[in-house]
Parts: sequence; C-alpha cells; structure tokens
Amino acid sequence: MRKHTIGLAILALVFTAAAARSEPGEYEKILAGMAKLAPLVGKWDAVWKFHDKDGVTELAGTHTITPVLDKTYFQWEVERHPKNEPGKSRSFLVFTTFNPRSNRYDQTYFYSRWAIRVTETGEFDDAKREFRTTAFIPLEDDVQDENVRTVLKFADPDHATYTHYSRYSHEKSERLDLEIQLTRARP
Repeated sequence: MRKHTIGLAILALVFTAAAARSEPGEYEKILAGMAKLAPLVGKWDAVWKFHDKDGVTELAGTHTITPVLDKTYFQWEVERHPKNEPGKSRSFLVFTTFNPRSNRYDQTYFYSRWAIRVTETGEFDDAKREFRTTAFIPLEDDVQDENVRTVLKFADPDHATYTHYSRYSHEKSERLDLEIQLTRARP
C-alpha cells in the first residue's frame, strides 16, 4: 500500500512539473491554431478514391471530427467501406493539435487491425484555406520507406477535399494515391 501511495505522489509531481514547464500563453496559442481548423468540426460523408496502377477504387465512409482534451486536440473518427458493403468497414483515429513550440501542427494516426502509428507535421495556409502535412514512414510496407504529403482544402463550410500523395523509396517521383471528397452530413 505504501508503494502505491508513493507511486501516486510521484505521478502527481510529474504532472505538476509538466504543467509548470509550459510557457505562459501556450494553451491560448494552441487554441488559436486549432481555431483555424475549427470549420472541420462535425460529421462528414466521404467518398474515397484510391488511385493505383489498375485504376481507381471508390469507397464510401464518414469522418466525425470533435474537439477533445479541453479543445487542445481534434479527434477524427474515420470509417470507410465498399459502397455496397457497409459491413466490410475499416476505421482509424486521428489526433490533431497545434504545437506552439514548433509553430506547426502535429497529427497522429492510429489504425484498426494494424499496429503502425503515423505522425505527420503540418501547416495551415490562411490565404488558400489549406491544411498541408508531410510524413516519413519507415518501412511502411515492411520493405520500403514512404514519404507522404497531404493537402486538405476547405474553402466552403460544407465541402472539403483531401488529397494524399505518396512516394516509396524506390520511386523517383510522388504519385497521387488518394482523393477524399467530404460533404457535411445533414442532421
């Protein structure tokens, strides 16, 4: 019991020290960064178009984006499935935050049925209303490294377009890998 109490006390000190280390105004900077992405909050119907050497595969799905952890993060609950087979669903979670120390966004993906975790860094272009990210994924397919670049455009409140480009280590140039058309779901 004494070890348990000491462990809790140490844990409380760690959290207190972490809070004391944060810069003044850091939370406000996070909120200001997240406000730029706030138009994405809500539920979206999605049409996924995967581009590969055999053509385009189209899937349906939803993206539900909510603020979590005192609005420090946005949580994306993403689901996709073949258009006529909703029972063959795949899903993943994305957590997005603004890092005031790097002045960039950090975005991490967690997938169902797959232990890999992908972290991207990004920026928001106010003039173009674009959220752009990049990532390096070592041994993405267990053989080759992958470089990823994404662009999420949301020029109007009811439509957004996500474009994903990829380049594996053996490829000379990037290729269009995925396009997702997002339309705000109606209540």
